[in-house]
Amino acid sequence: MSFRYFVLAVYAAVPVSGLALNVRTKDATISAAGTLAGNLMKYYDDGGSDGVIPLDKSNWWESATAWNGLIQHWYYTGDSQYNDEIAAGICAQAGITKNFSGPNTLGNDDQLWWALTAMTAAEYNLSSCTSETPWLNYAQTVYNDVASRWDTQTCNGGLRWQISPYANGYDYKASIANGLLFQLAARLARYTGNNAYSDQAASIWNWTRAVGFIHETSYAVYDGATPSQDCTSLTTDQWSYNVGVYLYGVAVMLNYTQDDATWSSHLNGLVTAAIAGFTDSNGTLQESGCEPSDSCDLDQLSFKAYLARWLALSAALVPATARQITPILQSSVQGALASVNAGPGNGVSGFKWTTGTYDDNAGVGQQLAALEIVGAQLAVSKALPVARRRVPRKLKI
Repeated sequence: MSFRYFVLAVYAAVPVSGLALNVRTKDATISAAGTLAGNLMKYYDDGGSDGVIPLDKSNWWESATAWNGLIQHWYYTGDSQYNDEIAAGICAQAGITKNFSGPNTLGNDDQLWWALTAMTAAEYNLSSCTSETPWLNYAQTVYNDVASRWDTQTCNGGLRWQISPYANGYDYKASIANGLLFQLAARLARYTGNNAYSDQAASIWNWTRAVGFIHETSYAVYDGATPSQDCTSLTTDQWSYNVGVYLYGVAVMLNYTQDDATWSSHLNGLVTAAIAGFTDSNGTLQESGCEPSDSCDLDQLSFKAYLARWLALSAALVPATARQITPILQSSVQGALASVNAGPGNGVSGFKWTTGTYDDNAGVGQQLAALEIVGAQLAVSKALPVARRRVPRKLKI
């Protein structure tokens, strides 16, 4: 679908009068994204330093996701004004070990979120803060670090949520930690052409399915399980970022391997599960596990951002999915703009996209989500992230 027809389809569903931001044209969409990005940066400018948004406004890993969103904003709009701060912030948090394992690290997932941001910087060719260490090296370093914690002593494999045995949550294997490792491996394979990464991604996927974190037929993605019980009792809570992280990882695997027989049905299943589990009756994204009851915590307020991001990127990477995904992006940007334009102004976004108004619930995750869904309108028509030449399978990591 061309950008012209995509934005016209979106705009046709959005009332014209009273809108400060809109996606009627590509220029209008870029302008709207710029306003939203500027407001997101205000959270960092108001007391943030060394790449971390003040921790009373968001958790450490969420700073990584904000930088990720702003890298993509630059790539899809050409707005490079934040690039130096993005690069400096990522490098500051990577530390001298270049693996994001400083004192702020809480879990495997926290470390992996930063690795995905470094991976995005590599894919989109963001200028690095140092010529000595390309972004790819940061992502590979974290991958090797986290993959070494793959625990075969319980549940026949899998990552624990937390790193330290003394941390609350160590006795838990979380879908998000394993999904982030899976996606990182898939993206490393596509970027480097090293099939050892795709082999490892496939192994992580197979374990996730075998342990039951991804339902065999519905493709619902459950939150995790307790290794001290050998993962025999699942925590069946569902969150949008869990299905999203696997969805995009599978899209990357399909694009890279061209193995339709293995990956197409999995991708279709996850897209269907995402839509069934995390949209309202109008096809607008919502965080179904907490949003209707107004009980979302700080982390959960940001989850829609990642599902929106990964749906758009999957539609661009595997165009066969666009027929299902595009209507969700269209309905959701309508809801997001309704929230922004009914709000206090200056591009401040609320949380809910399903009410047609501003819910007086602003924050880092909410702002990032609005930026992601507006940016999604641009992602469907822009050249895809860099993929390198494939190399022989015999090469090892």
